[in-house]
Amino acid sequence: MGARFERYVVDLLPALGLTPKATRYKIYRDGVEVGEVDILAVDQNGNTYAVEVKAGKVDVSGVRQAYVNAKLIGAKPLVIARGYADENARQLAKELEVEVVLLPDYIFLSIDDLYTAFTNAFARFLATAVAVAAALDKREMDAVESCPDFQCLCEKVDCETFFRKLPREAKNYELLVSVVKAVRHLPALCGRL
Repeated sequence: MGARFERYVVDLLPALGLTPKATRYKIYRDGVEVGEVDILAVDQNGNTYAVEVKAGKVDVSGVRQAYVNAKLIGAKPLVIARGYADENARQLAKELEVEVVLLPDYIFLSIDDLYTAFTNAFARFLATAVAVAAALDKREMDAVESCPDFQCLCEKVDCETFFRKLPREAKNYELLVSVVKAVRHLPALCGRL
């Protein structure tokens, strides 16, 4: 749920006036990872935001995490969540000047915002399809199409090597199957155009 909500937020950011620049941005100090920002984004004025995404409600720990990660990279802290866990989280966010965008369970988008979200999602799907097509051979694609899950797939291919080839987005099995099917049928579809 968290990763899916994070992808949804990436598509929603332009409607909030932000352009996503990186996801899962790792923060290092002296070669040691000290933090990770869910989404790095910039606004039209060039301000950088360290965006912490919470699929549920943000608690005190989430506010602290957003604040510390933002300070480590010299960005503004921003949390996008479905609400506050309690009054303590709300008060801490106010005290630390952590901006919090609260999303309802259901979000209504304008036609333009919906178009932007769909276009971004489709572009990510195509990029994943190209990466998978370049990484997998025919035998591996056959195995993906013939198996109902990763367990079956790992019986047919060396999963350690297989997973190293895949982009992060394709490590969801349902998405991987869809990508492989799209890659397989795209040449026939393009021939009809």
